[in-house]
Amino acid sequence: MRFPPCLLALLLATGPLIAETPPFLNSVVSNDIDFIHSDDPAPEFEVISKGRGRREMPDRRSDELFQGDVYLFVLKYADDASVEVWAAPDFANAEKALHYTRLLGNALAKQPAAMRKLLHHVVIHKGDEVAFAEEQGRFFVLYSNNMDRRRATRDLEETVFHESVHATLEAKHAKHEDWIQAQEEDSRLLTEYAQRLPEKEDLPESALFVYTLWKYPGRLSPDLEKLVRERIPHRLAYLSKLFDSMNPDPREAVAQD
Repeated sequence: MRFPPCLLALLLATGPLIAETPPFLNSVVSNDIDFIHSDDPAPEFEVISKGRGRREMPDRRSDELFQGDVYLFVLKYADDASVEVWAAPDFANAEKALHYTRLLGNALAKQPAAMRKLLHHVVIHKGDEVAFAEEQGRFFVLYSNNMDRRRATRDLEETVFHESVHATLEAKHAKHEDWIQAQEEDSRLLTEYAQRLPEKEDLPESALFVYTLWKYPGRLSPDLEKLVRERIPHRLAYLSKLFDSMNPDPREAVAQD
């Protein structure tokens, strides 16, 4: 297998350190860090029903791509962002589909408007599988039982953020020469998941830590903040600059009374 020069340089540069076990298994469910709170200030939104229709509904459990009678919704936010939601027809009724759409809407509201504006749609299936995303189509897929479990452990906002980074930022940034250079210069990683799949998972895994530092200063413990700044200073700088470009004042409350 031939690697691009920038990736080969990354592999060579991180060779001795990549074997070092990162401090976390992953950024979402392997720790007790509550990065994003369910009651954090966020823009209001409404759910608009668009009836039923036929849509592409990728599903880990099936090779069938298209489904009919899909519940169609639009999440419309007060900051002018909007996201389509396609809920599978096997939900018992429209109220159930609406329930999970609202859970998603609340989680998405905690993200920068710029990310929501890049996100085309979200698929919600009934069932219990792990979420996944598709960066070219700018969408991700959630499963209702997994959403319930992540909500119970206060990880739903983090799960949605992770998948949204895949769907909205990965295509432009994961192979950007400045991001690759930041990886090379840092050489160490925060999670084993990022270590195992650095080209695919390092961006969303790092982004959750950086977004919390950027958006909610003081939320992470001093020891954890120090660890992030020491292990990924160049990725921290890259992602902080990216989030700055989305909102010049991260501490501005955008919730409306």
